[in-house]
Amino acid sequence: MKARVEKGYWVFRAPIGYRHVPCKSGGGKVLVQDEPIAGVVQEALQGYANGRFNSQAEVQRFFEASPHFPKDLPDRGLRPMTVTRLLKKVVYAGYVEAPKWDVSLRKGVHDPLVSFETHERILENLEARRRPAARKDFSEHFPLRAFVCCKSCGNPMTAYLAKGCRKHYPYYHCVTRGCPEKSKHIPMRKIDDGFADILDSMRPTRNLMDVAEHMFLSAWAARLEGAIEAKAAIKRQLQDANKKIDGLLDRIVDTSAPSLTTAYEKRLEALEREKIVLSEKLDQTVPPQGRLKECIELSLQFLSKPWNIYEKGCFASKQTVLRLVFLEPLTYCRNDGYLTPEISFLLKALSRKNDVKKVMVPGERIELSTSSLPMTRYYH
Repeated sequence: MKARVEKGYWVFRAPIGYRHVPCKSGGGKVLVQDEPIAGVVQEALQGYANGRFNSQAEVQRFFEASPHFPKDLPDRGLRPMTVTRLLKKVVYAGYVEAPKWDVSLRKGVHDPLVSFETHERILENLEARRRPAARKDFSEHFPLRAFVCCKSCGNPMTAYLAKGCRKHYPYYHCVTRGCPEKSKHIPMRKIDDGFADILDSMRPTRNLMDVAEHMFLSAWAARLEGAIEAKAAIKRQLQDANKKIDGLLDRIVDTSAPSLTTAYEKRLEALEREKIVLSEKLDQTVPPQGRLKECIELSLQFLSKPWNIYEKGCFASKQTVLRLVFLEPLTYCRNDGYLTPEISFLLKALSRKNDVKKVMVPGERIELSTSSLPMTRYYH
């Protein structure tokens, strides 16, 4: 088994999203992707790395909402440790290792679900933030809970279902002690309708969408121009990493102190991982032409109708829209409704209010007929 790991084979239990199949050439089994579970795991890993899922709790909810992902609790739920272990597995990046057998990290013979760089970002996110506990009262019925704040105290509101004689009625309210708005209920319909008006008002006109598309094309062209320089810089970094690795190997051979040897080995492992990331970047520095159309279509689709995506999306999609559109949580006043929200720069620039045309009119003006200066008139 140790010899097979050294050759790049995964000899342990197949991780979720993979399954073992006999090698065509004989001599053991190899991992292959197990669809559709592999696609679910890939989406979760990429989402946690790029910020779509802000916590492990959101990844857990994403897995629990998927009918394909296997559950490990009687109530069709997942243990938090299951998510943590899955996020840490390097096998999803196409590599294998066995520290207990003194087998260092090496390229596996199976196909990866994500890049090694994505795996490193996942580990950085795990170290940078503690996993928030998953709410036991989590409900997709209140997607704006904890995102809408009370105007008086600034704390997030909570939501609940009030039991009537024939049905339940949803409400939002503030529960902060000492707040003058504490326990003063707001019907969910008012919260949702006001939010719908805000999000729907961000739908830009056709003229502004053409401007956005031109901006994307210009940014893509600028990225292509800088790709060659970036590739040369990565090559230099890769050469420096190789020199440092060679120097550390010489030091390990020459030293006899166990403490120094351990320190050198840790540094060597870090450099090897850095080298893997640089090698992947070297191959992916110049984006393929097919990515241009894919990126632009997805971006324009989101910018053109964020409300439609929010309305028809799942809970995870709604949370993603909230983070992409708004810079800060929304503030709601029970009497006046929503205050002016802080939205992202791009959506603010593409707002309908900015779709203003300018025309020059003759110098003759009604109130100042003797003026020789042109006047700029603005209209929607």
